[in-house]
Amino acid sequence: MYKVMVIATIIGIAPPLASWGHDGFGPGNTRYNPDETVINERSVNRLAPRWTVTPAPGRPGCEPAPGAPRAVGDRIYLLEAGGVAAYHAITGKRLWRNTGFSRISAGPIVAGGLVLVAGTACESASDYDGALIALDAATGVQRWRRTAAWTVDTAVADAGAVVTSGECGTCDDARYGVNAYRLDDGTPLWTHPNETLAGPVSAAGTVLLRRTTGRLDTRAGRITTGTPVWSTGLKPAAVAANPAGTQFYLRSDLGLAAHAATDGRRLWNIPKESGELAADGRRVYVASAGRVNTYDAGTGRLLWTRALTQPRDPVRAGGLLYLVTGAGTLTILRPGDGTVVRSRTVYSALTTHVVPAGGRLLTTQRKVIRAYEPG
Repeated sequence: MYKVMVIATIIGIAPPLASWGHDGFGPGNTRYNPDETVINERSVNRLAPRWTVTPAPGRPGCEPAPGAPRAVGDRIYLLEAGGVAAYHAITGKRLWRNTGFSRISAGPIVAGGLVLVAGTACESASDYDGALIALDAATGVQRWRRTAAWTVDTAVADAGAVVTSGECGTCDDARYGVNAYRLDDGTPLWTHPNETLAGPVSAAGTVLLRRTTGRLDTRAGRITTGTPVWSTGLKPAAVAANPAGTQFYLRSDLGLAAHAATDGRRLWNIPKESGELAADGRRVYVASAGRVNTYDAGTGRLLWTRALTQPRDPVRAGGLLYLVTGAGTLTILRPGDGTVVRSRTVYSALTTHVVPAGGRLLTTQRKVIRAYEPG
């Protein structure tokens, strides 16, 4: 396998390095990998299993829900044994494991050579303190740790900073709060009590903060300073941004809307539209109500729709649109028109979205992670 990789590098066809560091690819939560070129419509029918990893379980009652792996460089990062582990992307061999956590509440996020994981007390009804721990991505050794009165339920890293938000059930003055830290060393940057992140989304360094007391509006602020940029009277959930970071995709009682990241102008709105989405800059793909609806990213105009059984977890990469359907079957479509792309490999019992990165497709079946590569 290594010899093949060396030869491929010499002739210029080596797979791109993986860069899937957040659950939704990057800080924009786009679920779109623009760098994946190896797995495409020509090669997806030749995918074959390369390795399987079953992460060791953690303490009963303290384990987080199974999630998709992160893939950065030549490493795969998983939640394992009540902590985090790194595996070699080519061989599936474990490289390190750090189990020094009680209960993981958010993450991992891989950014700036660090693996960020949020932890809080397990089996305690009164300890609401949250901790953000940064591990060295190469070795798993702790680089820094910061604690706050609020738990860490949501986090996003962008522009050299990481922002977290959560709650404190025993705090009278500020039940909710947001903290920001410098990524490389954990230096506190700013704190906003009585606010939460509207979602794990940053649009080119701008995040959305929702007030929890007084005037219940949502404000956009710079991730490095917390300085407000614009506000809206809505109380939306931030679903994603476009890859360029110029648009937010927000979900509220009005439906799905695109807003300019610079000033908050509403660019388009689709009433009653909801569901998980992927955004590739040209189109927005929404898995909703037994179908996939695809919209023009600039105008919101419906481009095509396709009926599917319980579609969810859309992902875009390599000229393909992946969706988990029904009881966990992987369905692959052409993003331009929704035509089904056939695959000899049957992917079933999937519990979350796939990760196409670094020339391989990673799937999650409950806690089992499988890697597929073109044969």
